[in-house]
Amino acid sequence: SVTIYGIVDANLGKDIGSDNKRMGQGAQSRLGFRGTEDLGGGLSAYFLFEHRFKPADGHLVNPNSFWQGTSIVGLRGGFGSVSLGRTYTTAFLASQLRADPWGWDTVANNGLATGGGIAAVRNASSVTYNFAMSGFSFGAQISDADANAVGGVAEDHPWNVGIGYAAGPLTAGFGYERRAIDDTHWMTLNGAYDLGMVKLGALIGNGELANVKHKSFLLTATAPIAGGELRASYGQLKIADVKYSKQAGIGYFYPLSKRTTVYANFAHDSGTRTDASDEESGYDFGIKHTF
Repeated sequence: SVTIYGIVDANLGKDIGSDNKRMGQGAQSRLGFRGTEDLGGGLSAYFLFEHRFKPADGHLVNPNSFWQGTSIVGLRGGFGSVSLGRTYTTAFLASQLRADPWGWDTVANNGLATGGGIAAVRNASSVTYNFAMSGFSFGAQISDADANAVGGVAEDHPWNVGIGYAAGPLTAGFGYERRAIDDTHWMTLNGAYDLGMVKLGALIGNGELANVKHKSFLLTATAPIAGGELRASYGQLKIADVKYSKQAGIGYFYPLSKRTTVYANFAHDSGTRTDASDEESGYDFGIKHTF
């Protein structure tokens, strides 16, 4: 079976650090193809290709990569799954993405706190293994060094692991990754608990890039309100003990249907990254449609 799916997301707003009003997107718009084939004996083959584009002008998100989202083929069975190609790191899925109420989307996303300015998010030319059972999940990935060189320099094979747990109101995750340059690494630990009226979460991160220490933390809250969802967060990223980012964000997402959502977000960052422009705030108003 083959499924065609996608997202079209467009918004109006202003980014942190810029005074330009623009049309952009919250979630990256995409067109994807996925399929499976039953090979018998509990074994199946699967593939996934995902193209990313900008709805404002139709251009590629990354001009150098048409299948920028994912491009993998693999096998799945009782042992878990093994895939080959370009895909998300297991550390990103288990901890960095899970901790962010915005899922790394919109101006209020927490990519700096969860990724630390180090996370790869995806690796190309990778071998990825995933296994899940009884609420626990485990993933590991190793990739070709030259295909994932940082700054054009490759010294080592990038690798990462991710461990997750979800049972009832509790979720938790751990992620650790090494980049293609020696000693460039990032580790995160996150957890969340759903109290019903509000879901509270937290993350801590620690790593190193170019022999410079990076440390972060993130506090989050989400709550169902008036048929939609209110999201709020505060996070910090320190680079060499300097508070590079001190970002607070709030947003509201309202589903018009199972496939269409309208949203509004506001974020303010008083860290050193906004010192040069004095534009510490950003906002966006948009619509997201999935198919």
